[in-house]
Amino acid sequence: MTDNVQQIKERLNIIDVISGYLRLQKAGVNYKALCPFHNEKTPSFMVSSSRQNWHCFGCGEGGDIFTFVQKIEGVEFPEALKILADRAGVILEHSNPKLRSEKDKIYEICEKAAQFFTQNLNNQITDYLHKRGLNDKTIEEWRLGYASDSWDSLLLFLKSKGYGETEIEKAGLIIRTAKYHDRFRNRLIFPIFDGSGKVVAFSGRVMSDIIPSKTEKADAGKYINSPETILFSKSRILYGLNNAKTDIRKTDKAVLVEGQMDVLLPWQDGVRNIIATSGTSLTEEQLTIIKRLTTNLVLAFDTDDAGFRATKRGVDLAQAEGFSISIVQINGGKDPADFVKENPGKFVEVINQSEPIMSYYFSRIFKWFNPEKIESKKNIATTLLSEIKRLPSAIERSSWIRELGLRLSVSERDLEDEMSQLEIRADASDVSRDSALSNQREPAVRKSRKEILSERLLALLLKEPKLMTEAVKIAAFLPPKDFEIMSAFASRSGTTMDEPISFSDIRSALSGELRSRLDFLYLAADFEMEKFDIGGEIMSLAAEIEKEHYREALYKINQEIKKQESLLSVNGEDGKSLEMLTKKFQDISKMLNNLNKKP
Repeated sequence: MTDNVQQIKERLNIIDVISGYLRLQKAGVNYKALCPFHNEKTPSFMVSSSRQNWHCFGCGEGGDIFTFVQKIEGVEFPEALKILADRAGVILEHSNPKLRSEKDKIYEICEKAAQFFTQNLNNQITDYLHKRGLNDKTIEEWRLGYASDSWDSLLLFLKSKGYGETEIEKAGLIIRTAKYHDRFRNRLIFPIFDGSGKVVAFSGRVMSDIIPSKTEKADAGKYINSPETILFSKSRILYGLNNAKTDIRKTDKAVLVEGQMDVLLPWQDGVRNIIATSGTSLTEEQLTIIKRLTTNLVLAFDTDDAGFRATKRGVDLAQAEGFSISIVQINGGKDPADFVKENPGKFVEVINQSEPIMSYYFSRIFKWFNPEKIESKKNIATTLLSEIKRLPSAIERSSWIRELGLRLSVSERDLEDEMSQLEIRADASDVSRDSALSNQREPAVRKSRKEILSERLLALLLKEPKLMTEAVKIAAFLPPKDFEIMSAFASRSGTTMDEPISFSDIRSALSGELRSRLDFLYLAADFEMEKFDIGGEIMSLAAEIEKEHYREALYKINQEIKKQESLLSVNGEDGKSLEMLTKKFQDISKMLNNLNKKP
């Protein structure tokens, strides 16, 4: 495994890998970008070509190409290894081919099934797709296929390729009654892909209205999907994400629809940041995946009463997660696929005219109730205040309360009082909110001011080693780990360094943990050096670290003085310790005062 990792790192440059996901800009010898893992307007995501690592100075995430792919794709290390191995052309070695993981075999079976379905496309199915508005390029790119009207054609095909019935069943492709038979029969097939573009499941639309079926019942469901498998979880997969993620990042917006055709027609029409829930309610897991790309959601769902109630839970979940949500309303109640077919090139305009979710709520509620009637006014207020209360932003809540007050001719204070008495329903959205909090990473350990100053000092010394002579004077005041790194700096060739620091020399003197910190400091140096004069800042930081050291000392002595005063009053103990502490406090205070007077 180690050999595989090393081969991949030797063949792939981190700049090439990350630029496949983000727009990188040159920043000195390194590159920078807007971080894909948190919202920011100023780039704080730095990538080092020489060190082959990355770090975001906004959210604190960092690592190598493997950690980046794991985080951006939402996969574990083995999946990231496979993704990068494919890109590098590295064949992952297995000690015994027969011991390949179950997951690998299911991937293979799904891929073979997709090829089989594609080969089965016939003129009748292709004509149907053309009539729906799809062209041959889209049909090919999205690998649409056909499951023939047969009980076992796929089963026999896969068995001929060497796969057993148990494995094929685990892939969700066959069902056992009296004997095994194909799950998908006489159906248009939409392969479902994971984030890296691998086939993990299928969705099938019955084609009995086009081709009379001998194997499907007349009342069979219009659509059926693969069951949950080791690869496929309906709550996690978003149809089209593999093709849409780059455009979602570029536009900072995800357009969410309900079905496969509602993805394919707009995508063919140029709306490439579009994905689908494939008929399920929007889930926490799906929102987590989307949030890595954007926090702006445009919902193009069925917005009639029944349709909207079905999506309301997902809307509440998204709001609890901090998404900005807007709604697309298509005239005539058409779904996106039909609208695009009838109005080529117009869907992007509809998306751009989407209205914020609260505006949508206001429009619906004021359409249902007459605000001139007292009882109706109360219903309007109660309904909308319960939605306003869900908004995570106090500014947004205040703005919408003002709007509601104006439209109802009610004071904002009265509405705020009313809202404070409302309890948001303990429904899925609130469960989600609690769950979302519980699933967050452990809060990062908060750094002290001295630790922050120390970090910046070391980072800048990498760029100006000739200032080591002055900086090393305060080395004893640094946090222990940074003291070790400062010592490695200084010991390389004494304390005067006019030449660039050799990373290999320094790294050889550090532990593994501190080597990782050195890589981080290297990127931090380039991130910081754009902001100010490095020489002046190093001197300023050294002075501040010395002051901070004495401030911390004063704080500790003050705490001890209070403790001694308490013991003296309670037990009548000798006051000599208190006198010594007071004298020490005064001496350090004088030293700190003198430092503060220095220009």
